[in-house]
Amino acid sequence: MCDCVCWQGFEVVKGNFSRTFLRVGYHKIVEIPAGACNISIQETIKSRNYLALQTRSSTSIINGNWVIDRPGFYTALGTQLTYRRPNEIRSRGGESITAPGPLTEDLHVYLIYQQPGPSVYYEYSVPSNTLPTPEADTPPHVLSLGE
Repeated sequence: MCDCVCWQGFEVVKGNFSRTFLRVGYHKIVEIPAGACNISIQETIKSRNYLALQTRSSTSIINGNWVIDRPGFYTALGTQLTYRRPNEIRSRGGESITAPGPLTEDLHVYLIYQQPGPSVYYEYSVPSNTLPTPEADTPPHVLSLGE
């Protein structure tokens, strides 16, 4: 599920990923396009699942190749990513990844599925497309239907 909202020259894209059961392994949640900013990915229910990031060319950024990285700061795709994993015992919150952007290339977000009932919320902003006026794109020799 995905929802788009226009706001001051930017389009805010929001979505939720939730499935009851999946096969154990990596499952793509969303592909965030180059130029995106204000990126927020949040596990809404604490679980034994993990978030993972990869570049368009399949280079792992966080939690790739079945290796779970430590929480912290990671620099990739022209921005600094902050990976948070709450304390396993005391926290009720799930993992999160945030980045101010803008991204220099597409970012692929995955869930490493290990426990049923995952729930991940994501949100990011992209510059709004400015639609050209019909007059600017219509060659002078083409008449509109009204003419």
